[in-house]
Amino acid sequence: MPERTSPVLPVSLIIVSDYLTSDGDAELRRSLRAYAQDTRGVPAEIVIMLPGDPGSEGGHASKNGHASTIEAELAGKAAYLCPSVIVATHDSDESSQLKDAALSYCRHDLVAVVEADCLPGPGWLAALYETVEKNPKLDAVSGRTSYGEESMMKRVMSLLDRGFIERRNILGQIIHASNNGALYRRSVLEQYRFEADHGPFVSSHLRQHAMLRDGVAMELAAQAVSIHAYEGLGFIWDVRRNKGFQFARMLLLRKKHRFSRLGLAVRAVATSFKENRQTAQAVGNEFCRWTDWPLFWAMMLLVRIPEFTGALAAGDPAAFKASTHYR
Repeated sequence: MPERTSPVLPVSLIIVSDYLTSDGDAELRRSLRAYAQDTRGVPAEIVIMLPGDPGSEGGHASKNGHASTIEAELAGKAAYLCPSVIVATHDSDESSQLKDAALSYCRHDLVAVVEADCLPGPGWLAALYETVEKNPKLDAVSGRTSYGEESMMKRVMSLLDRGFIERRNILGQIIHASNNGALYRRSVLEQYRFEADHGPFVSSHLRQHAMLRDGVAMELAAQAVSIHAYEGLGFIWDVRRNKGFQFARMLLLRKKHRFSRLGLAVRAVATSFKENRQTAQAVGNEFCRWTDWPLFWAMMLLVRIPEFTGALAAGDPAAFKASTHYR
């Protein structure tokens, strides 16, 4: 049996998936190995939460064949060099609900929440843990999520899709906590649950507003980098449709304005454009090289097309959910 040489950090790590891919199990295995074999620090326990079959009693989920196979392969395997690996299920296919359900299996006061399609770089968890240790007043610390730096398109889309996490307000405070790569105080996760039946983008937006309203202290550890799976233009189209849907649904949920369906879509796209522009001004050089900017501005315009189609669907959340890979 291999000997564990990495320090064990007093952290529970929750792994779920929010995107339906054909190689999702392979992503899960790669992710698990990366966290459990990190020489700078491994979590004291890993909780893998999968969607299960609805149970007949008390609304609990039972393990389906797929979940049972994953459990037999991964749970308690010393070869992964992690003190504890737990595989559990919950009767929902929404990633936000899976994250909340996984919390009951966690035994530590610090909880990292990640997604299986994000591969952490070396020292990812240790960097977040050290940031919290240096500032005990912090409630949540996010890492940097990127598609990678090997191509101009990946750098540009990293800024457009993921850069908003790093933007600060006029007081220099981080105003977002990542849903696919952050370390939280357990008490924060217990207090700020995701609302069900909204999808990952809208439920995240709602939770973020509540955290900001209550003064939850957030920070960024940009050296903690995870690489999000990149599935090409079809994937980008789906991401941006979800962004348009997110901003349109938030406008509807606030109920401060009445818009026609077309007017709502236009307003949602304008809101997203503004967020991207502010993010580019604030942290653009952290993601893009000077040669990337012509493509960035081209994509700034092109991504509004799928956003517009997503915003038009805001009136029918069930139909939109059926049309997207995001859960």
